[in-house]
Order: sequence, then C-alpha cells, then structure tokens
Amino acid sequence: MKISSKKIALYGVLSALMFLFLLVETYVFTAFLGAFTPAILTLPLAVAISIYSGKKGMWAGGTIFGCCSFFLAIIIANPVFINPLVSILPRILIGVIAYLVYLAVKLIFKNNKKGFLSETLPLGIAGVFGILTNTVCTIFMMFLFKATGIEAVLATVMSINFVAEVVGAIILVPIYVKVFNKIDK
Repeated sequence: MKISSKKIALYGVLSALMFLFLLVETYVFTAFLGAFTPAILTLPLAVAISIYSGKKGMWAGGTIFGCCSFFLAIIIANPVFINPLVSILPRILIGVIAYLVYLAVKLIFKNNKKGFLSETLPLGIAGVFGILTNTVCTIFMMFLFKATGIEAVLATVMSINFVAEVVGAIILVPIYVKVFNKIDK
C-alpha cells in the first residue's frame, strides 16, 4: 500500500492529538470524576480517522488509539493496559467495524439528497458501533487475561463510560470527519 507524505504527516499530527486527548481525559476526568474516565474525545477521533482514511486505512484510527493507550499505560504504570492484547488488539477493530457500518448506513440512505441522512447520520451511527466495538472487545480481553480482580466494578464503570462515549461519538465523529475533509481540500 502506497501512502503519501501528506497522509503520513496527518497521521503523525493526529497521533499527537490523540495522545494529548488521552492525557487530558486520564488526568482531568480522574481529578474531577474519580474512576469515571470516559474517552469522549479519543474514541470519536479514532472512529473519524478510520472513516476518513477509507477502505485502505480503516484500521488506522483504532491502531493509533491503542498505541497511545499502551504508551500512556507504560508512563502511568497502569497494569491493565500495559498488555498490548488489551490496549491495542481490540482497538484495531474499532475503525474496521465503524467503517463497514458507515458504508452500510450510507448505502441505505443513498437515494436521499439531504446532508443529514446521507452523511451525518451514517457517521453518527458508525461512531456508536465503533464505541460499542471498543467497549465489548476491551472488556472481553480484560476478562480473558484476568486483568483485574474487580471485574464487576470495572464492567460497571465501563458501562457508565459507554453512555458518555456514545453521546460524544454521535456529536463528534461527524464534526471530526468534516474537519478532516476540509483539511484535505
């Protein structure tokens, strides 16, 4: 797969932005909300990167998010996400699933000429499926590797986070993709 230097530069900037968002979410939300640390900025960004990247790069957003999560886990010594099978592997699927859902919903509304039904709604629904993929796959991997002894508490926190992340995805994924498209032009 050939990739342009413009795309490489964009992925580099987006990776830095993703890491910054992850730092903010980790420290700011933890300071104010305790264990409740939803990824309301990073997950929609991961989904948007994957949708924007298209068929050849649909794995990119989730992979960037997983790598940033892994490196942050090393920095802050988070024993759960230091395992790359927990922090990276499930997140590769975020963009793949979101992109495929985006294409399917776009196909359903292909005859509709209104911008909301033909573009914004598919992006929002894809964002929801990307968040769902992240939550289910990450919790599954945590259980599989017995990452913590408090699985029930973790699952509760993750489900609370899920609601906030879904709302963030519905709002932010269409905005991020539109910004990326404007930058591209």
